[in-house]
This record gives sequence, structure tokens and C-alpha cells, in this order.
Amino acid sequence: MKGFHCVLVLTTVLASNDALASDQPTTSNLVLSGNVALASEYRWRGQTQTQNDSALQSNFVLNHSSGFYAAAFASNVDFGDEAHLELDPFIGYTTPINLGKFQPTLDIGMLRYHYVGKSDLNYNEYYLKLIINNALNDNDSFTSSVSYTPQYGGKATRQSIGENVKNWYFNLLYSTPIAETNFGVVASLGYSKASQEIYGGDPKDHFFDWKIGTNYSYKPMNLSAELAAIGTNLDSSGYSDSNKKGVKTAAVFSLTKSF
Repeated sequence: MKGFHCVLVLTTVLASNDALASDQPTTSNLVLSGNVALASEYRWRGQTQTQNDSALQSNFVLNHSSGFYAAAFASNVDFGDEAHLELDPFIGYTTPINLGKFQPTLDIGMLRYHYVGKSDLNYNEYYLKLIINNALNDNDSFTSSVSYTPQYGGKATRQSIGENVKNWYFNLLYSTPIAETNFGVVASLGYSKASQEIYGGDPKDHFFDWKIGTNYSYKPMNLSAELAAIGTNLDSSGYSDSNKKGVKTAAVFSLTKSF
């Protein structure tokens, strides 16, 4: 997932790094969980990664009882070049910490953005998260996170800009169920800050992205559906109509099967 001021290569999941539910026995030191999702569009930090087309995605996480984990995220992408598959491995460590009445979880790790067939787009990102469950309501979740990369956009950005671009990303994410129903709401706000002016048609060194949506969980089949509005405040002057659509707020629907 990358980005230059001239194209839409900036597009999350980050949603990708959240812990996944599992029905496997807790007596094992290793627990494998994951999901497969079909989405109307793949958006990363507010921007399309599929030129507004649909995406088939998957997450897999192998957790160890010590708190260490290894995981992978996969999705089709379309940047108008040789890259058509994103395959991101990451490793990390989670541990509970004591903050008075709250018992948050600290999550620290490294993610490798990897694009099959277009290696000059690859780069590493390092992240730290603080996850608080039952923060305001029963079964809700609040996550604050910060990510950093010393080589944003990989070799391709360095060749375009003339030097490596450092980038920080800050995000606040909140999700909560609605009363005693199977419905819920989710909202997030992100902020990207780069060491060079690389974002938007009139390039700036920063931008905001957001997401607000509702979801429904059908527990007998481990299915969930989500409809969300996702967008950015990026300047789109000089973009084609399709590229403008890829950075403006849009409705994104996804259907996810967990296991």
C-alpha cells in the first residue's frame, strides 16, 4: 500500500492487524485464526487500491500463548502497472498492561508491504497499538495506534522524489455493539505525515482519512457485513475523474467469513 502525489497507490486494514476470533481449544500453545472477505472496494488509509473495483481479501493470524504472533494479509490490487496481488506478512507481540481500572493490550510489530510482480513498491512499516476493551460500553473496543516507515513507497518513491521518504501514521479506531442486537458501529480517524510533499494533486506533506460505518454479525455462520463511508481530505486537482473518485468519500460494503 503506497502513495505518490500522482496516483492512487495510497489505499487499510489496516484493518488488517486486529486480532481475529477463533473457536480452537485454548489448551494449545498455538492458535490459528483468520477470515476471508469480499469487498466492493479496497481502501487503504482512505484511498482506493483497486481503482474503485471490488476486492477479495484474507487475513491469517498464528498466535502463540506467549503473546508472539505471525500473520499475513492478502488482496488483489490495481495500480495500473504490473502489481495485481498484495501479500503482506507481519510479526508482532501483544501483552496486557495495568492502567488502573483499564486493562489494555499493547501490540507492537513490523509489517512488510509486498506487491507480487512490482518489488520496487515494497517497504517495511513498524507499528505500536494500545487496545482497550470495554472502554465505554460492554464489548466495545478503542484502539490508538502509530506507525512509522523510514522508506515510504519503497524504491519507487525514492526514485521519484530523489531520496527516501519517512512517514508517520496516527489512527484512532472505535467500535461498539448497538444494545443487545447483532448490529454495531465503527468509526476511525487517521492522520498521515510525510517528510516530503507527496500527497494529493497539489502536494502536501500530510492528510486526514476517516471511516464511519455500521455492521451486522450473524454468529451461527461466523459471517459479518459492513457498510461504511470512507474518504480523505486530499486535494484532487489535476486528477482524472476516476482518480478523484478514488480519494473522495465513498460507500464501501464488505462481507466477511471468519474461522
